[in-house]
Amino acid sequence: MSFFDRQAPVLIGVGEASGQSLGLEWPSPVDLASGAVKAALADGGAAGLADSIDCLLATRLFYDSGVGHQYGSPANLPDAIARASGLEPAQLLYGDVGGQSPQKYVNELAVQLHEGKIKAAVICGSESIGTVKRAKKAGHEMDWNLPSDRDFIDKRSDFAVLTMYEIRHGIISMPMAYALLENARRKRLEMDRDSYAADMAQLWSAFSSVASSREHAQFAKHWSVEELLSDEGGNYRLNDPYRRWMVAQDAVALGGAVIMTTAGHAADLGIAEDRMIYLHSGADSSAPVISEQMDLSRSPAIEWAVTKALELAELQAGDIGPIDIYSCFPVAVSLAIEALNQPDRPLSSYTLTGGLSFFGGPGNSYSTHAIVALVQALRKDGSKPGMISANGGVINKESVGIYAAQPLAGGWSPDRIAKPNYLPPDKGTSPAHFVNGNGVIKSYATPYVKDVPGSATLWMVDENGTPCFGMLDDTPDDTDLIGRAVTITNDGKRNHAILK
Repeated sequence: MSFFDRQAPVLIGVGEASGQSLGLEWPSPVDLASGAVKAALADGGAAGLADSIDCLLATRLFYDSGVGHQYGSPANLPDAIARASGLEPAQLLYGDVGGQSPQKYVNELAVQLHEGKIKAAVICGSESIGTVKRAKKAGHEMDWNLPSDRDFIDKRSDFAVLTMYEIRHGIISMPMAYALLENARRKRLEMDRDSYAADMAQLWSAFSSVASSREHAQFAKHWSVEELLSDEGGNYRLNDPYRRWMVAQDAVALGGAVIMTTAGHAADLGIAEDRMIYLHSGADSSAPVISEQMDLSRSPAIEWAVTKALELAELQAGDIGPIDIYSCFPVAVSLAIEALNQPDRPLSSYTLTGGLSFFGGPGNSYSTHAIVALVQALRKDGSKPGMISANGGVINKESVGIYAAQPLAGGWSPDRIAKPNYLPPDKGTSPAHFVNGNGVIKSYATPYVKDVPGSATLWMVDENGTPCFGMLDDTPDDTDLIGRAVTITNDGKRNHAILK
């Protein structure tokens, strides 16, 4: 076998695990991640592969991302997974917060593999939030704490997902944050609420049709557009514009893993060429928090990363075959579809798993499963390259990778991975803007509890055109607030709005 570049980074093993596949009633994150790693080692199928792995990176658990629970977590998750998997990697890494992480670290480790800094790496992750929720309900006791005397590199950054200013204005969950983006996009498209809801339901219906093709899908069911717009099946109103099954479902027990090395090392291990999937390019971008953006209807991070990854792979969007777009909420998919600008592609072709509502949303680790599905798809039909689009935060962290079943003509080089692009705050914004005066509502998110509206979070502009957030306490039911004029006052912590 000959290669243009023996140091070209390749994926050679992929694996998944679920509570059901492992036969465990109360699977822990370590159970799930190590189960996936073992499946990936078996998929690699080479004697000596496990012994050659010198790097293991674990995607950060939600527990260690600020969402704690009573059952604890290993002191050194990468070490716990390595031990349970029968591995002894010299380097242990624990990833950053955000759904962009799996693809981001594929991009980073590809460069290290090419430069010879590591020989073979595992990227793995898991979430057992479903176990946690069931255990709490059943009063079942568990202890997931594990000691460790090994060092690891903690890659957690200080990148803020939400600021205190934003949280004080009711943005206390991702459904509330993304609802603001969704309604801002609706305003840009000049659509009414019913038409936009129907578009979201059409997209999610198409995604749900794919989930049943995945062995480990947690919520596989084909939803019709009509069902997604109704109260049936527990599809209650979560906020304006979301219902329960239009958002990521985190009550999962899932683990995923991918093994990376170089084409030369894979060949030395005896791995067949048709089992290798090549990373052709990657790009990572981040945008400021939403209070420092002038336009919530777009994602500059997605637009930059998608465009840059295609450019580095020397491809057009129309050249791409299988795609998985991170699908925590419809707007995340819609904005990536806009960036690709391929109007004739079927909606169902933008997911390989069924997405975070129907396959399941395992915290920061979802795109590990998307990468697994893409590798499997490219092994089956490698006639076109494939793409992963992974996002984190409030679509302000985006990582993209382009993969293919064939090596790059002319060889691979580290400049195929773009330097991270950090976008500055938009001019004209103020990170904590308080107002006394008049304003206009540009977007909003109204929470609902048992079909009763709560205080709406407003994204407004004041008389000078400066964006600000505010609260509307007397929220009218079933009302489109976009474009409404308001009077704004503040108490030093919050802006309060009254409809004119």
